[in-house]
Amino acid sequence: MLLLPQIAMSETLFGGLLAAAFIFFTTRALGLSNFWAGILSGLLPFLAYLYYADQHWAGGDVMAIHFALYLANAGLLIVFGGMQRKQQTMHWGPRLIIGFFITLVLLNITFLSISTRGLPNWFTTMFLPNPDNEQVHTAFPGVIPHDRNQLYAPHLDQMEQQKQLGWQVSLTGIDKLKSKVPHTVFVHVLDAKKQPVQNAEVTLAFWRMANSFDDQKLVLKEAEPGVYQVNLELVAEGRWITELYIHKGEDDFVKRQSLYVDDH
Repeated sequence: MLLLPQIAMSETLFGGLLAAAFIFFTTRALGLSNFWAGILSGLLPFLAYLYYADQHWAGGDVMAIHFALYLANAGLLIVFGGMQRKQQTMHWGPRLIIGFFITLVLLNITFLSISTRGLPNWFTTMFLPNPDNEQVHTAFPGVIPHDRNQLYAPHLDQMEQQKQLGWQVSLTGIDKLKSKVPHTVFVHVLDAKKQPVQNAEVTLAFWRMANSFDDQKLVLKEAEPGVYQVNLELVAEGRWITELYIHKGEDDFVKRQSLYVDDH
C-alpha cells in the first residue's frame, strides 16, 4: 500500500480540480465521448481522494465537500464540452450564475486555507499589529470539546492542594517540539525539601484542539531519581493543550498549559 503524505484540504480540492480538467481534455482528445470524459473527470479524482482519506481521515463533512465539488466540476465540463462541440455560445445569464458559484468556491477554499495554515507571513508583517515583535499566529486554534470546560472548578481545588505540597515540577524539551519529528521530553520532580520524588506515576497528555482524533496520552518512565522521560511525536503543527499528571501515594499534581507547535 502506497503511503501518502498529509496535505492541506485546499490542496486536495485544487489538485482534484486540476486533475479533473486534465482527465477530461485528455480522454476527449483520445476519442472518448464528451459524457464519459466528464464522468471519468469526476470519478477518478474522487476515488483518489478516497484512497487518501483512508490514510488521513478528516471527517464525513470534508468528504462530502470533495464529492460535491468534483461532481459539480464534472457537470460543468460536460456542459462546456457539449457546447464547444456544437459551437454554441452561452447566454450571459447562465454565465453570471456559473461565475458566481466559481467565485464562491474559490473564496471558501481561500478561507479554509487561512483557517488551517494562517495568513502568509508577508501579509501579517505588513498589515497586522505586532508591538512585541513576536510571531503572529492567525490559524484557527479550534474549539474546546464540550466536556472539557467542566474541569475548571476541580482545577481550582487541585491548585490549592498543589500549593500545600510544595513540589517543584519542571517540563523540559517541550518548547522544541516539531510535528512528525520524534523528540524526548523530560519531567523533573522535587518535593518541598528539594529531594527527588521517586517511583511516581507520571503521564503527559496532548489535546489537539482542532481535531480530537490526534489526542494522545503518554506514560513517562523514570530515567533517574526524580527525572522522568518519554519519546513522543506530534502529528501536526498548531495549537495543543498539554496536561502533566503526577501521582505519588495520596498526592496528586496536575499542570496544564497551552502549546503552539510551529514547524517554521
